Amino acid sequence: MQSNEYIFFIVFSLLAGIFGILAIPTFAGIGLLQNVFATSFDTNGNYDKVIILNFDDGRLSQYTNAKPVLDKYGFKATFYVVCNYIGKKPGYMDWNEIETLHREGHDIGSHSMDHVHLEKLPKKDIEYQVGESKICLQKHGINVTSFAYPFDGGSDDKTVVDIVAKYYDLARSGNDALTYLKCNSPTVQPRQTDCRTYTDGNDLTYANRYTVRAWSQSQDAAPAENKISDSIMVDKFIRVVNSQTKYNNAGTIKAIPIIIYHRVGDNREGIYNIDMKQFDTQMKYLHDNGYKVLTMADLGYNEQGNYLYIKDLKSGTEQPGENVTAPTIAPVAPATNATTNVTAPTVAPTGNPILDTLKQLFGLK
Repeated sequence: MQSNEYIFFIVFSLLAGIFGILAIPTFAGIGLLQNVFATSFDTNGNYDKVIILNFDDGRLSQYTNAKPVLDKYGFKATFYVVCNYIGKKPGYMDWNEIETLHREGHDIGSHSMDHVHLEKLPKKDIEYQVGESKICLQKHGINVTSFAYPFDGGSDDKTVVDIVAKYYDLARSGNDALTYLKCNSPTVQPRQTDCRTYTDGNDLTYANRYTVRAWSQSQDAAPAENKISDSIMVDKFIRVVNSQTKYNNAGTIKAIPIIIYHRVGDNREGIYNIDMKQFDTQMKYLHDNGYKVLTMADLGYNEQGNYLYIKDLKSGTEQPGENVTAPTIAPVAPATNATTNVTAPTVAPTGNPILDTLKQLFGLK
């Protein structure tokens, strides 16, 4: 580094210490510094922490109890509904409620026609449960792109998976706290390196686009007469959602927790239910700690690389992830002196983008 560069750094450090220059939003060069340090689209510094919320079965308490809490924190979720339950079965939503969720930006997914064990059915009945449920929702203006297996059954059955693949882009199963975008869970053997549905030996892989893994918080809750304390359940929720931190950093997402709920604030039967206080505490934790809450519709699949990715919500393109390079930072244009309308002197590049930008700001050669 040349002597004038040393002097520059000393002067700049003194100014920063005395005036808090880096903390002042109106500092003339802050936009340039933000351009230099930007690493991914729309992260707001919190994109290392993400989560997807799922609600299964289309229960009425999800609309009456969970939705107001989601609205309070500005969250959207995926609601997997059973078509023949809608408006027909007590304790479940009707079509007006389902359509309201859809209209307000929530994601609606299919959970079959009748919530049955798909792997126990003949092929023609699987076709009906899987395919007709997509048509059922389309008739109400809802284009469904993902499916959730009832009872988590059928995701290891080739016949079921092949039929699901005919109608949906993705399908969700259970049993894991994290979904790895490359399906390369370190705890599963044999290890996978991508999300292909079948191995070279024509066996179903453990994790793929039709067995996206998730964790059922409600299922871990005990019946009312043997209830686990709220503090224990909240602690477990926090540990699950934070298990991603060892994989996600610097704006790169490799693993996402997907949390499944069933009943919310519905104590009539106890099991598969989370009480309102605990649910609000969990959502507040996500809000206060800067989690980016996504839906299943925000996940895409790269056919060439065989991996999952997070969509750019504005364009549908890939967000920076394990297989995606962060956006290239455009070169900083020469600054213009607003008082005299004279272009600032050209600065000889040093090869260090931060140093070049700071020299540009202070007009040093």
